[in-house]
Amino acid sequence: MRSCIKFDILRGIECVILAVFFSFVPVLFCLLVTVIIASVLFGAKALGPWVLWSFAPAIAFDAILMKKWIKGAYQMSGVTLGILYLFYSVVTLGMFMGLPIGSFTLGIVAGLYAARKMQLAQADGQVRRRYFKKTAIFSASVMALMCCLITLWAVAGQMIGYRIDSPWLSFTFTVPIFFAVVLTVGAVAVTLQYFVTLAAAKIMLRLLPSFSS
Repeated sequence: MRSCIKFDILRGIECVILAVFFSFVPVLFCLLVTVIIASVLFGAKALGPWVLWSFAPAIAFDAILMKKWIKGAYQMSGVTLGILYLFYSVVTLGMFMGLPIGSFTLGIVAGLYAARKMQLAQADGQVRRRYFKKTAIFSASVMALMCCLITLWAVAGQMIGYRIDSPWLSFTFTVPIFFAVVLTVGAVAVTLQYFVTLAAAKIMLRLLPSFSS
């Protein structure tokens, strides 16, 4: 009885998390499309009402498809999952003003998802390890892509030649310094992303049996 209640609570939390994850996809997509179209047709000053109207189709999509999305969350194809991951990576990159904080969070989510998917599939050890490694490699590859976008953003924002003056440090971002920083920080971020995703999957897999018992 106790274990059943515990399982129902955890399953409820899982459904809420999945619902939040999926619900933002049509909201953000409709908002983005509306902003682009309304800006071209009516100008930036007329965005207000159109932005509000963009939520109507998004809510309709969520209401119609949410149950189906949650039910089939762990049967989605790798391509669909990859598109969702890329979509949220770009969105969070913009939200955090070019900092890959959202990408690290998504890597952890990907690891947790991979563990749950392998548990439901009752996969053996070899299949689990291969799937976890594949997930971590994909997560790290997306982080590398985000680092490239951040670099382009910095170049477009004229970061090269920018001078920093502070009581502790004073230097100019010359081309060699800029690319040395980019390559070093990028390599650290990609490596961390790989191991964070892998660790999240392994830890979650160990915890899942105790949750369901």
